[in-house]
Amino acid sequence: MILLNVLFAMMFAHANDLCERRFVLAFMDNEPSYFVENGVKKGHSYVLLTDVVKQLECRETEIPGSYAANKEKLIKNRVDIMGLAIRDAEMDKVAEFIPAYRVPRMLIVDKKSYNPAYKIEDYLKSSKAVFSTLIGAGFFMSEPEREILFKQKRLFEVPGPGDIFANLIKGRAQATFSTPLFTHYYLSRKGQDQSFVILPDPNQAQDLGIYVSKARVTEKDRNKIKDIIKRMKSDGSMARSARDYVRAEDLKYYRD
Repeated sequence: MILLNVLFAMMFAHANDLCERRFVLAFMDNEPSYFVENGVKKGHSYVLLTDVVKQLECRETEIPGSYAANKEKLIKNRVDIMGLAIRDAEMDKVAEFIPAYRVPRMLIVDKKSYNPAYKIEDYLKSSKAVFSTLIGAGFFMSEPEREILFKQKRLFEVPGPGDIFANLIKGRAQATFSTPLFTHYYLSRKGQDQSFVILPDPNQAQDLGIYVSKARVTEKDRNKIKDIIKRMKSDGSMARSARDYVRAEDLKYYRD
């Protein structure tokens, strides 16, 4: 009888540990962040965020959208987790930023605009170079860099990464700052990199991660998510989530 009571107590305790909540996830609705192929949901951001929720043993509701729309939803407390994202002062006010990995920035320049004597800052100053970037993000740009381009009307903001590279390929823009993920997916993978020069900037790197709402997610759960992200880097699962979307030599950024 005592043993039976102990078993019931253990079963009841386990039932109480099960997650009954549903996390609302926001991620970009563009490849390679999220897409559907042959009826199967794929994408680096999609896999990363849903893996986190699975390890919490919870359920999720998915809300794909543009970066700007996702940012607005987070600020208005409509989503629990938003990613992947760069550090942002507005989002910092309402959510906790949890870094997932750190990557160097790279400048992508149309070969027609390439000058071997130029450094990265020279392209930022050149009146002939129009830059393309995401609305609401400004990947890998400092605020002074962004201001220069904006004031000189040399900043072409678009909803998704596919639009950035479409602008480059069509000649509407001559340069952009990018990540290994986007560069490989939109240029190298399609053989389009022959028309561009890729200039790595070892002095500039940026954290990419997820934002977790402070109003909607408890500190206890936020700490659990931090531990999950650390574990995903150390056990290689984060690198595996990226292997279909980056070059093999860039997988090092997704590990400890």
